[in-house]
Amino acid sequence: MLDANEVKKMLRIDGHMDALQLIQRLEDSISRKAEYLYLKAFARESSFDDDASRWQFRCLWTAYCFHHGLTVDTSEYDRELLELWEFMVKCGYPLSRWWAGFDSFDAFMCEYLV
Repeated sequence: MLDANEVKKMLRIDGHMDALQLIQRLEDSISRKAEYLYLKAFARESSFDDDASRWQFRCLWTAYCFHHGLTVDTSEYDRELLELWEFMVKCGYPLSRWWAGFDSFDAFMCEYLV
């Protein structure tokens, strides 16, 4: 069985540059699903009782948005952030201790994106 490097070498030799470039882009991409699941795991495991954990969470969200081309105040952005908020609510956090509601959370999370 050929490993990935051997397949790429064969594609290069045979002149299949489109396939080779597609493989390279896929290897270089960050899985959106995996990164979103990481955000949810971070939210589930964090207490948010200290500023650092809230700031780290915002930085993770900012990176996620950059990686996947999410723009503030678009339907896709709003849907994903609301889903994250609702997940945190289900985790039982007293979110009102840090944010007055979703709008306050939204303003906090987009600070480095606008």
